[in-house]
Amino acid sequence: MGRQAQAHALMIAAPGQRYVAPVMKLEHRISDHNIKFTFVNSDFIHEIVVAALLDEAVARGRIRLVSIPDGLDPEDKGRDTTKLVGSIERVMPGHLTNLIEKVNVEDEQMQITCVISEIILGRWPMEVAEKMGIQYL
Repeated sequence: MGRQAQAHALMIAAPGQRYVAPVMKLEHRISDHNIKFTFVNSDFIHEIVVAALLDEAVARGRIRLVSIPDGLDPEDKGRDTTKLVGSIERVMPGHLTNLIEKVNVEDEQMQITCVISEIILGRWPMEVAEKMGIQYL
């Protein structure tokens, strides 16, 4: 008999440091209730977040930090907002789909059960979740 699957939420923050802190605080509070999180950030902001966090929830494995490309070249990191939004909508949905598929194949008991994203990202995270039959908040 297999072990019972644990709730596993994938949370996506808008690419920008000011968005990451409140999302991480929410994850930490919820992870205290035995919910696993995969925190998705853009490659650009991921290194900053990883360097700043040495947290107990991350260390205990309840929060997994991963990144996906936002589609901008490293020299475009001055972050022209219009260019960034267009690139995110064009590039990130495919990378998010691939990430969810990879996580779900790695461990049957840790499959993504919910996708949570900030409204500023638009509808694409919800559309990816719906397409994959995953709940969305």
